[in-house]
Amino acid sequence: MYLSVEKVIEHGRKMAAEILEAAVVDIEFDDGIFRIAGTDRTARLTEVALASFDNSKRPDDVAPGLYGSERFTPEDGTFPNGCHVCELEIDPQTGVTEILRYTVEDDVGIVINPLILEGQIMGGVAQGLGQACGENAIYDPDGGQLLTATFMDYPMPRADWIPDISFRYQEIPSPTNPLGVKGAGEAGTVGAAPALINAVLDALSVHDIEHIDMPATPLKVWQLLHDD
Repeated sequence: MYLSVEKVIEHGRKMAAEILEAAVVDIEFDDGIFRIAGTDRTARLTEVALASFDNSKRPDDVAPGLYGSERFTPEDGTFPNGCHVCELEIDPQTGVTEILRYTVEDDVGIVINPLILEGQIMGGVAQGLGQACGENAIYDPDGGQLLTATFMDYPMPRADWIPDISFRYQEIPSPTNPLGVKGAGEAGTVGAAPALINAVLDALSVHDIEHIDMPATPLKVWQLLHDD
């Protein structure tokens, strides 16, 4: 899409140069407006698009309409990376885990929309924490009936349980695509579950506990602490 849009803009610059009576190299484009550099003379994208269908305004070497088509095949994949830190406390009497603080730092390449990126990461962290602490599909071993079919038994993470999440990002461009992006689709989720489980095990290590199966429910934690 990016490469196709670049072709559309280049096509539009030629038309705008004709409309504004300027050289193509002097035409800038920003936020839907073509402008002669250093002046206030402009032409809107819609105006340029309509003019491209007017034979009296269109140069001979410019095709009607504004369109662009491009194909891009990356030679290699992109590799986002990051770090998740989960700080928590466990009540030994109940096995309940309280997350005190959660920090994420990611490198997702060039960030196009910071607000959407933050929402994606925070939503993913919430999903991963829920998976690590409570979400579990349990079936009756005899009849195969799903026993966690309601939110009473399948505890989704709630806003009052998720802590404030500190999120920061680094912009290190990817060399494998024109935008320099790396992606952030599952960056929040895949880091949250191991971060929480490792924090739980770190808290339980004083009792020589080295393993717990996900999800680390209060019952599982309590049983480990009181297993004689």
